[in-house]
Amino acid sequence: MTNFGDGTVSSYEITADRSLRLLVPVAASAGQGEKGIRDEAISGDGRYLYAIHADAQKLFGWAVSQGGQLTPVGEFGGVPDTVAGLAAS
Repeated sequence: MTNFGDGTVSSYEITADRSLRLLVPVAASAGQGEKGIRDEAISGDGRYLYAIHADAQKLFGWAVSQGGQLTPVGEFGGVPDTVAGLAAS
């Protein structure tokens, strides 16, 4: 889940009783303390998480490990300032 107010991503797990549990409050960052990260999407194969930072006009990417840990794979500029959502395949 992206945290718009501070530029971070939190991770959750689905427990045996199918409820959500906060796993890591700050699993990744796109500039911690900087507002703007929003609209995340995971790739169809579950290997990558992407999020847009509309204020910085960037797309951020993280590799998702088997345990759910996030490792940065890059940030990419050129996102239009009118971006309103994100989809990944």
